[in-house]
Amino acid sequence: MKKWFLIVLIMGTTVPVFAGGIDNKQNFSAAYIGSLSRNAATDGADAAAYNPAGLMQLKNGTYLEVDLQPFTFDYDHEFNGETYTASPNLIAPMAFGVHKREKWAVWGSFTINGGGGETEYENGNIITQSVENLMTAGAFSPYIPSGGSLSMPYAYAKSYDYTFTTGLSFDLHPMVSVSAGIRYVRTDKEVDLHGTYNGSYILARYDQEADGFGGVIGIDIHPSDKLNIGIRYDSQVNLDWETETDASNQLGLILLNAFGRVDGQSYARDLPAVLALGLEWKVLPKLTLKPSFSYYFEKDADWDTQNDAVDGNSFELAMALQYDLNAAWSLTAGYLYIDVDMKPENFGIIEQMSPPLDCHAVALGTRYRISEQITLILGISGYFYKDATAPADFSKGRPQVTYDKTLYIGGIGIQYRF
Repeated sequence: MKKWFLIVLIMGTTVPVFAGGIDNKQNFSAAYIGSLSRNAATDGADAAAYNPAGLMQLKNGTYLEVDLQPFTFDYDHEFNGETYTASPNLIAPMAFGVHKREKWAVWGSFTINGGGGETEYENGNIITQSVENLMTAGAFSPYIPSGGSLSMPYAYAKSYDYTFTTGLSFDLHPMVSVSAGIRYVRTDKEVDLHGTYNGSYILARYDQEADGFGGVIGIDIHPSDKLNIGIRYDSQVNLDWETETDASNQLGLILLNAFGRVDGQSYARDLPAVLALGLEWKVLPKLTLKPSFSYYFEKDADWDTQNDAVDGNSFELAMALQYDLNAAWSLTAGYLYIDVDMKPENFGIIEQMSPPLDCHAVALGTRYRISEQITLILGISGYFYKDATAPADFSKGRPQVTYDKTLYIGGIGIQYRF
């Protein structure tokens, strides 16, 4: 029981992760929001994140793109006949830069590859309920007596995986280009769990930081003007979270210290490697098909206590259509399916807060070339997840709980070519 309380209290609160695998994200740009398939992209600076080798098909010049993604979501935990919901409205910024010459290009991007904002459950959630059940059962006796109840439970977390990537692309052949880059990920997380138990206020608040480096390689094959193939591999980024607990009150520190969670202690939660494949096929002069496939190597990542919880690796399949109305306007539509191979009864606490559920998503978008220099990109997408129920496990303090979520994202991007 003590082991599970430690996991509940320490690892229990995180922020949502959207399109992608369990931890990885892919919604980096407004063009992705409007199509859900960019793995073979060659038409914008955001290809630096999706198909950097394909940047060699851009016109020569310097490109700068800034994107904003407003999003809203409902995360529901239903247990004991009640539903507890987090419904924030957030904005995520992304940026891309490319300097392309005849035979080479240098590029960079700022994206958020995990985390993704803030989550606040003003009336508690499955985490605080599990904590209360463990305390009531006497997990902390004699420091906290058994038989009490937790009032005014609250759970909050803020987390972003800030990702900086830069690299080079080269033409090897009129039909083949390659790319290689280096990636730096820095993650900051703030967690606040509190409530009143038998008249005593308990505050368990801590900050965590982790950073790591990884690599990105890619190849783009374009045998004709009608067909393009993009392949990208992102290496695993090793992340070890360092913890600071000095913001907790005395009772919170007693709980943390009693289970070995002290300042400077760390746990592993690597960002898994990704293999991304994409194709763009111009089937008609104005119509292009854009399928994509992404595979996440989660079983190879070190996830500390969750290493055995994943049954297999996640993947996603996407299909987009682009219709060019004229030289200035293009319309896009897309569909995405996410398959996560993790049973709800195997969810750790991180997954309980942001449940990795199978998903169907749809999108609409447009690209408006205002001039030779300026392009406006707009998109909107909705993610509809399949709910999942985990049976009660009293050794973990968890009642039967059903996880559900719905997400809507908008995207607006401006690209300028010098």
